[in-house]
Amino acid sequence: MNDIEAICRVFRENDRFLIACHENPEGDAIGSELALALALRRMGKTATVLNADPVPENLKFLPGADTIIFEDDGTDYPVSVVVDCGSPERTGRVGAVLSRSPLLVNIDHHRTNGAHGDYRLVDPAAAAAGLLVHRILVAMGQPVGLDVALNIYVSVLTDTGSFHYSSANPEAFHVAGEMVALGIDPWKVSEQLFESQEPNRVKLLGRVLDSLTLSPSGKFASITTTLKDLAEFSATRDFLEGFINYPRSIAGVEVAVSFREETGGNWRVSFRSKGRVDVAEVSSRFGGGGHRNASGCTVDGTLSEVSRLVFGALESALP
Repeated sequence: MNDIEAICRVFRENDRFLIACHENPEGDAIGSELALALALRRMGKTATVLNADPVPENLKFLPGADTIIFEDDGTDYPVSVVVDCGSPERTGRVGAVLSRSPLLVNIDHHRTNGAHGDYRLVDPAAAAAGLLVHRILVAMGQPVGLDVALNIYVSVLTDTGSFHYSSANPEAFHVAGEMVALGIDPWKVSEQLFESQEPNRVKLLGRVLDSLTLSPSGKFASITTTLKDLAEFSATRDFLEGFINYPRSIAGVEVAVSFREETGGNWRVSFRSKGRVDVAEVSSRFGGGGHRNASGCTVDGTLSEVSRLVFGALESALP
């Protein structure tokens, strides 16, 4: 059921929770799961956050980030909660642990969410999953402390592209303003997120931008990152966060595409649209999903094969 009151009852009536998000988490995924975990702990509950991948360097300052675990310790939980994740499969190896719980709560804002779980709060109109967590805390009458506020603020800030994206609706501004009123310092947060780069990340950006390719129509632009690139700059995948915004900023480009080489001979493809092209629909053709303006999928093949398929799909999707 898509019922916030039912979810509130689950949180009130149970004492132990396992919380997870999608693989390769970013600000919204980390912020929303930590906000929920910290709030539950304040209620006297046990809330364990288990992720498949490490916390990106620029998010390690978030309260509670040091409590996230990455290996199954064998503990079973009566309730599992998945946030910011369109399907259980996207949690990666954590999915097997989640399946051991009798109850699954699904909190998400992806339009392509498969409506999994016993209890659901899925709202594609929400600018960030952190806003859904905030709705739950308000419905439960739980006060938002500074630690929870910081996580919610970061979830909203990052998933709206610092309020650049069309998803930055009144709720996003209102809740972010509430968090600032509670004591969050926007400049300090922005400094941690955007002004603390490692030198190798900037060097990698130069390499990736050198791969910039424009489609013949000029409507689509792509960048490519190979495993060799990551190894040469001792980079992890979170170094690439935000790189896709550079090709999207080119005049006339409707959709930016990022091709990232994966082990096993496939490519992780990310899309960012300016609005005319529904990239969630394009991603779904390749078994992926996401939002209208931001989505992703994984495609097997050589780079030339994958890029041909992807650009063909984008051309057919252009109004």
